[in-house]
Amino acid sequence: MILERIPEISKLSPEDKLRLANELWQQVAEDPDRIPVSDEHKQLIEQRYQEYLENPDDVVTWEEVKRRLGKS
Repeated sequence: MILERIPEISKLSPEDKLRLANELWQQVAEDPDRIPVSDEHKQLIEQRYQEYLENPDDVVTWEEVKRRLGKS
């Protein structure tokens, strides 16, 4: 585990841990082609896309999801 190799991370404040996570994510996102995607995930994406193509009216917009959750 990374925490075993870098125990200082455990000593960070929650805010600093969030900043670190964000910085790491931004670094990874700079080269999305290097992020491995499993065959299982690829199949799931394809399956959901096919479901969308078969029933395009069954989707819910992000704005609608937020509204239903009381977030907007």
